[in-house]
Amino acid sequence: MGRAARALVFCLPAALCAAWSVFAGKDLNWDLLNYHYYLPFELLAGRLQQDFFAASAQSYLNPVGYLPFFLMVSSGWHSVIASVTLAVAHSTSIALLYLIAWALFAHLPSRQRVVFSSLASALGIATGVFWAMVGSSFLDPLLAPLILAGVLVLLTESGARGAALAGVLFGAAAALKYSNAVFVLAALPLVLVMPGLAGRSRWLAAGSYLVGAALAIGVLAGPWLALMQREFGNPVFPLTNAAGGRFMLQDLGAALAFPFRMIALDRHLYSETFAPDLRPAALLAAAVALPLVAALRRAPAGLTASDGRVLAFLCAAAVLWLATSANARYGLVVLLLAGVCLARIAERLLPLPAARVALALLLLVQLGTTMVASPTRWFLAEPWTRHWLAYDVPEPAVREPALYLTLEILPMAVVAPFVHPASSFVNFRGQHSLPPDSPRLAALLERHRGKVRALGRGLELVEGRPRAVQVSAYDDTLVRIGYRVDADNCFTIAWRRDDDDLLSRAANWLAGPLQTHEPLSVVTCALRPATRDPVDVEREKRASMLFDRIERSCRRLFRGQTAVTEPLGGGWSRYYSALDARLEAYADRVFLNRFRAATHLDLGHLSDWEREGAARPAACGEPRAD
Repeated sequence: MGRAARALVFCLPAALCAAWSVFAGKDLNWDLLNYHYYLPFELLAGRLQQDFFAASAQSYLNPVGYLPFFLMVSSGWHSVIASVTLAVAHSTSIALLYLIAWALFAHLPSRQRVVFSSLASALGIATGVFWAMVGSSFLDPLLAPLILAGVLVLLTESGARGAALAGVLFGAAAALKYSNAVFVLAALPLVLVMPGLAGRSRWLAAGSYLVGAALAIGVLAGPWLALMQREFGNPVFPLTNAAGGRFMLQDLGAALAFPFRMIALDRHLYSETFAPDLRPAALLAAAVALPLVAALRRAPAGLTASDGRVLAFLCAAAVLWLATSANARYGLVVLLLAGVCLARIAERLLPLPAARVALALLLLVQLGTTMVASPTRWFLAEPWTRHWLAYDVPEPAVREPALYLTLEILPMAVVAPFVHPASSFVNFRGQHSLPPDSPRLAALLERHRGKVRALGRGLELVEGRPRAVQVSAYDDTLVRIGYRVDADNCFTIAWRRDDDDLLSRAANWLAGPLQTHEPLSVVTCALRPATRDPVDVEREKRASMLFDRIERSCRRLFRGQTAVTEPLGGGWSRYYSALDARLEAYADRVFLNRFRAATHLDLGHLSDWEREGAARPAACGEPRAD
């Protein structure tokens, strides 16, 4: 491939992704509002002792990968320019897919090689999972090129030097996002079968690969892991050994059916958004058909050693991904490579003209399905503005430090950099709720005594005061730590679009009308001391004891998860973020509410759980649709 052709391979995807990013609108994904912007701020401002679970459990992920986004936004880059810069970086996945395909189709004449490499890379990116993240703050499309580059190196290079380079690439991806560790493991067998290696040299290459990976992890994640160990006694705080995850597959049957279920419109299978995908089912069918057709033809399947290495990596990566999370974003590399492998098998399975037509038709159907069913952005697509985060902070929040307590699943830690730098943030109730007697929480409450405030999207001011029902809901939680809302001392940190500049207007003309129905402004109210009813304390202790017993008795349902007991209306609850479920007790009934799947598991009467020897519900509950 000549220099001009190689430049085109990178420039064309860059232009495509840049244009798409502008058309899709400014990304305001849920994780950005939670921790993508907060994490690098936490690192650079040294806030580990100043905040506590400000962005829930995600507060303690490695922040290094989010630094580019934070530095662009905090430096005042226009949101269009920052997004296009990210989109160009994300586009390198497309170029690398093409180069991988180019290596696999090396046996074809030049023109056919270009056609099939183009079809393969186009099929690779024909997933709504990829396009919803292009030009966004997500790390997944930023790190996927590192993994794909590692695959390309293992495919085209040999020797210890190539193995070490691949190790650095895979290790860097794993260091910046821990879920990428599965790809480090999946690539190790490829090192042992690198071309031109035999005997001792294979083990030397494997050692070089592991050293390269360890070096990258040590440089990019080591300091943060050491800091977590020093502060909390756990390098991956607050992660535990409990197995779980919203998309975890239950058994082998579910894993075998997974590629075919991906065809359906199902937000509960592997993605938080609608991302129907025909390609994995087509790939599995083609892979099964290839040896059968070869047997009928009485001829070899025609796959090369390079094909085998890429297919082996894809299979190993897919198995590890499904076994550990089955989350679409975490498996982006699997989804990208699936299209390339499908094109390669189709080229071996069918005559070239038939293969071209079949792949083109599948591409058109998949793209059409994606355009109809998949959103352009993961959570919110906002109109373009001068500043990516268009918050207008009132003077009191800038002038006076305070402890801001958030009580919602989305803690909106994104606003932390905009208030007084001596302020502290704690997500007391959320994905990872804190016990009321937490020593760190108590220390922060004492440090900011008299300057403690609640903050959240759930508070809305009407004539300067939050609604009584909102105040009551907040008070039910806050009274557990001796506070209640002062409804006479509230103000709004408002979201105000600054979109009157020329670039914003031009970008919004291209994007078209974008309507956001989610509230982005937050309200903060002062808190004043309150005394909790001792009877309520005893009721909570009883509910906690029974919830503990239910978790121990229904291990299959809870997968080792536990949580803090919290008030919920007139009853009690525990929230399990990894399961997308909430244990709820009202009156004398107990349910596991799987709200994402719209099912309840009836766990019987609460009074029955007080008797140690009482019979438990079959399998600890049977599901029923809402």
